[in-house]
Amino acid sequence: MKTLLSILAFLGLHIIYIIPGQVCAQALQSGARVSRIDIDRVRDSVVVSMDIVLDSMEVRSNRSVVLQPLLVATAGKQWLPAVEVMGRRRHLYYERNGELTYADNPLHVVKKDKDGGQTVAYRTALLYKPWMDQAKLTVSEDLCGCGQVQNMRQEPVAQADVAFRPHLAYVTPEAETQKERALQGTAYLDFPVNRTEIYPDYRRNPAELAKIHASIDTVRNDPDVRVTAFDLKGYASPEGTYALNTRLAKGRTKALQRYVTDRYALSDTLFHLDYEPENWEGLRDYVQQTGLQNKDEILALIGSSEEPDAKEARLRREHPQAYAQLLRECYPGLRRTNYVIHYVVRGFNVEEAKRVIRTRPQNLSLQEMFAVAQTYEPGSREFNQVFDVAVRLYPDEPVANLNAANALLEAGLVEQALPFLRKAGDSPEAQNARGVALILQGRYDEAQPLLLEAAEAGLEAAGANARIL
Repeated sequence: MKTLLSILAFLGLHIIYIIPGQVCAQALQSGARVSRIDIDRVRDSVVVSMDIVLDSMEVRSNRSVVLQPLLVATAGKQWLPAVEVMGRRRHLYYERNGELTYADNPLHVVKKDKDGGQTVAYRTALLYKPWMDQAKLTVSEDLCGCGQVQNMRQEPVAQADVAFRPHLAYVTPEAETQKERALQGTAYLDFPVNRTEIYPDYRRNPAELAKIHASIDTVRNDPDVRVTAFDLKGYASPEGTYALNTRLAKGRTKALQRYVTDRYALSDTLFHLDYEPENWEGLRDYVQQTGLQNKDEILALIGSSEEPDAKEARLRREHPQAYAQLLRECYPGLRRTNYVIHYVVRGFNVEEAKRVIRTRPQNLSLQEMFAVAQTYEPGSREFNQVFDVAVRLYPDEPVANLNAANALLEAGLVEQALPFLRKAGDSPEAQNARGVALILQGRYDEAQPLLLEAAEAGLEAAGANARIL
């Protein structure tokens, strides 16, 4: 309980969104003055309060002056309850004859006091509507005391600013000591039966080798990149004996290494070779996704602990129809080589990073992208684009997701921000962003504990957001 009270004391009672139209009191034609104007957004309500000072107002004894506030904007307007100031005789008549007033249901009915200072503390609440975000507060005056409300003079006294502008905490990503990257792919090279030599023009090889060339050229032609290693892993299919397939998988992997080193004049020390004699895992994945006859029996056989040659013989003998289909449709895809090109990227200063993000954003770290974003106005198109690029390149990084969500929330795009918030982690900054999303959805009671939790952790933005609750 003490903890909760201390948090509430830290947060204060409310947050004021008013930008006053006048620093000093605004004098009206009737002689009344309006001062201390507050227009507050409180959840789904707008609270208007002000002091109406009557000291200099002149009201004839048998007349009334009606002061009626109005919120007005291009998209709408709403009258607020009036204040009716009566002269002595008019007020006496009012007291003797019940609630007979010129104004409809006035908030205050007062008798003008000629002897001293007189101030009406005006306060009313109305349901928030979006058009009120930039409405003007005016005070209309019925100066003739004849009840002609529609002809009352309007004096602008303040400019409202009640739109909820969330306080969002962006997180600076940690700098990478070395920007290590990897480009990977798969080549389905064709070899003559039982051979390990690569024939560039054989069957599908021109297209498959072109894929490898494109991957390597992408890295080697980038002046900001240095290649550090090549990983090659070759696979053979279960067809044939395990000993033969071991020789083929190993020899064909080595053949690809020789092909690449000869073409690009690379050192053998860059390469790490591995091989899988028979690609049973790939076979299992294929069978799981098909409607083969006796599928469950085949899967059980693939997953058994039998020796590879015995499993392959049983598969061929016990399921000849399925085996024929696998030979035709699956086994060619099991014979492949996976490759990974490891490289490092140099660091960039902010001006360099602003150019790189438009051409090769994958070369930037999250920290470098964040530095670029800081050069733009928050909420601008360029600012938002940086975080959009960052989260696309780093889709599982909590910081990237949080910052992308923050940019969307600042634009009021709650639904678009929600997928990123789900992957934003549990930091105070992320809890604050989730609280903001709930506020924008009108789910205030759900937002409050998240904001209080983040505020208690010391996040000032969360405290600012919590004040409207």
